[in-house]
Amino acid sequence: MVNYGASIVVTVKDEGKNLRDLLESINRNDFRPMETIIVDDMSTDDTEEIVKGYDFTVYRRIRCSRGEGRNIGSKMARYDFLLFTDGDATVSKGWISGMTSSLAEGNDAVIGLTRYIGKRRYMQERVKIYMNGIEVTAPSVNLAYRKERFLQLGGFDPEFVTAEDIDLNIRAVEAGFRFATCEGCIVYAKTRENLRSFLRQAYWNGYGRYQLERKHPGVLRKTEIRIGKNFFDVLHMAAGATGYLSAKFDYRKK
Repeated sequence: MVNYGASIVVTVKDEGKNLRDLLESINRNDFRPMETIIVDDMSTDDTEEIVKGYDFTVYRRIRCSRGEGRNIGSKMARYDFLLFTDGDATVSKGWISGMTSSLAEGNDAVIGLTRYIGKRRYMQERVKIYMNGIEVTAPSVNLAYRKERFLQLGGFDPEFVTAEDIDLNIRAVEAGFRFATCEGCIVYAKTRENLRSFLRQAYWNGYGRYQLERKHPGVLRKTEIRIGKNFFDVLHMAAGATGYLSAKFDYRKK
């Protein structure tokens, strides 16, 4: 019997400055039954205090990667519909009902619409990859899976430092999962706040790209390589290339 509720899984680390905005946006959805599972990678700020101020939250504090944290939260989930987002995002009104309705119609996974807000110079257009007409690069900031099907895949691969959502989607498409999109299910994700965090993100994106190519040979070969149009584009590409080469070196040592 399907338990038609929503378990929202969020992994965080020192997101106290953003987390209240996320939880308030979830609460405005007025959807029940629902729980929000916060898996905290040993934050040192006020994350725990904020989470425990909401009656629909479940809190787990454990050292983990982002993928591991999502797997932990998914196994804790009481309900059969898993909705993933990030601690520095906010969700639109109707997001929960829209994602769960699409799953209830018999889909195995649902991709929502992600809009980025913040400083324009730190906004980088996502290079999209499609398999069988499905965008496998759809990020886990706005993604939903049936719990049973998610666990059948083995969840997120904990070896990935980033791009674990792309890997998951690729495996789901290869396994014949039925995907749907929900254009009205909007999540507002923040760009990086400063140059340092912007370059760090680009570095790990490059690292994750190598991991994807290693695990799924050929999937990324036809993706577009974009030449930077401005100073920040060039910096982003350079940091990403550094991350890619670092991953290649690390795997050669293994």
